[in-house]
Amino acid sequence: MSDFALELQQVCAGYGENPVINQLNFKAARGEFIAIIGSNGAGKSTLFRMILGLLPLSAGKIIIQSHQMDSKKDFDFIRTRIGFVPQGVQGGNLPITVLESVMLGNWGASFSYWRRPTAEDKDKAAKWLEYVGLTNLASKDCRRLSGGQRQRMNIARALIREPDILLLDEPITHLDKHSQEILYSLIAACRQRLPHLLILMITHQLEEAAPLTDRIYLMDKGQLIEVGEAP
Repeated sequence: MSDFALELQQVCAGYGENPVINQLNFKAARGEFIAIIGSNGAGKSTLFRMILGLLPLSAGKIIIQSHQMDSKKDFDFIRTRIGFVPQGVQGGNLPITVLESVMLGNWGASFSYWRRPTAEDKDKAAKWLEYVGLTNLASKDCRRLSGGQRQRMNIARALIREPDILLLDEPITHLDKHSQEILYSLIAACRQRLPHLLILMITHQLEEAAPLTDRIYLMDKGQLIEVGEAP
């Protein structure tokens, strides 16, 4: 098995006739933490959508855990091995508790059938809530959380399946300084708990993130350009 968790080979993707990603080549190893910076419109979020299989390729190959993504079935499977924390502090619109929201990460599509959670489901979600420091809020309506609390909940939901890849799309946007520090501490701790985990993080605040990362890339005109190893 390859040491690379993710390989992009000459990939191209975009919207309609407008290419956003242009013959991009990229490799990332298991256990790495890579920061991606770049201006708005450079293709950062498009890159994540492509990795998640939400945006089809017009050319090239995506290889995840040595498995080439060739079909919707491939991406449906691999999304169970990818955790995603969205931009901002999205908490969802469903009237569910924080514990139930975290369980969604483990259930996946089966939630659509209103599956009754098992004791094991609840225990697993409770352990990840403890990990992110939200045990006391387990029964609270997730819509009533603060921005920082929501992102910690989102991280717990993304990690409950213990994925191979974690995608963080500007996770600290709109958070105050204290909440940012808590989130960075959690991310650092994730690397200790899940040493195999590849983390890709889009950020505009490189100064705070740089000490945690292994490599830094600039995304420009649909290309990833390595700008050096993190200090």
